[in-house]
Amino acid sequence: MGVAGRERGVLKLVHPGGLVEVHRQPVVAADIMAKNPRHSITGTDVFKNPRLVVRPDALPIKTGDMFYTVPNRTLYRLMQNSNCV
Repeated sequence: MGVAGRERGVLKLVHPGGLVEVHRQPVVAADIMAKNPRHSITGTDVFKNPRLVVRPDALPIKTGDMFYTVPNRTLYRLMQNSNCV
């Protein structure tokens, strides 16, 4: 395994509670969001910069990356705490 848990050719989505969803093909952000209502997809730096959110209309998320599915209420709280709102 590479840096920060990355594996070549694998897309990892870490859900609340620690469940890791693994994809071997690129996925569309809107499809993930449809399966996880009231959640957003974020990069691994979400706790430093809660505004870094993947847009639903973004190009397919590539393999080799790792993202989090984060409840929208958590993102809102993070933005409040970092004075982003």
